[in-house]
Amino acid sequence: MKQKQALFVDLSFEDLKSQFSKACIVIPTYNESKNIIPLLDKIFDESYDNKETGIALEVLVVDDNSPDGTALLVEEYKKTNSNGPNVHLLLRTKKEGLGAAYIHGMKYALVEFNPDYIMEMDADGQHNTEDIYRLLNGLEEGADFVIGSRYVKGGSVPDGWGWHRKLISWCAGTVTKVGLGIKGVKDCSGGFRAIRAEVLRGIDLDRLYVKGYAFQVALLEAAFRENFIVTEVPIHFDERTEGESKMRFSDMMEGWKLIYKVRKERLKKFMFRP
Repeated sequence: MKQKQALFVDLSFEDLKSQFSKACIVIPTYNESKNIIPLLDKIFDESYDNKETGIALEVLVVDDNSPDGTALLVEEYKKTNSNGPNVHLLLRTKKEGLGAAYIHGMKYALVEFNPDYIMEMDADGQHNTEDIYRLLNGLEEGADFVIGSRYVKGGSVPDGWGWHRKLISWCAGTVTKVGLGIKGVKDCSGGFRAIRAEVLRGIDLDRLYVKGYAFQVALLEAAFRENFIVTEVPIHFDERTEGESKMRFSDMMEGWKLIYKVRKERLKKFMFRP
């Protein structure tokens, strides 16, 4: 009888890497020199602790030419840290707003890294890195767009938020949901998200009308419009420990303008439909 020979397959490192899913975390920064390095360390600690999931993490820092040297710290991290090859820096010439940075970063990541998933995450420590794989697991289970939600059961905001801040947040969320017709989502403006790459490829990011914080709502509305599956995962939203908030009154005004433009566009399509 002819003896069967064992079949050996020589898999290169690149072959092994190709068997993993890849998530790129896009992190916009402006004057986050005190926060960015601790955040990078925590992200890669989570990547190591969750290596059995088969989802490898890369980070793209999109810096708006921070005068405090945030970009220089990222460059040094890339050169000296063992996780450096998984960190990328996209340096912009000026501060244009959160939305503009996300759009630039997402488009860059889709072309340069070809990830399976893209995540949004703040640099200020308000998002817990331990939740990264909880959000990614939502995509693995079939969702297209997963929101780290402060307002679903199990989610929370900082204890230090007074009733007036909670009321403003609730009012803004209610107006947004009613104005844009977003149903079933508790946290429309949350900035901690995991999104399938094909969702972003299916949305014209340049036509979202926004450069500031209203980007979060605009992207969510576009995902709803294209009938992608959106779900929420509860998170605890922490207080910023270093630096200052970048939210401005102009960002609130941009949110109102977004609702107006979207409603106007929908009305136009309804009136002139064949």
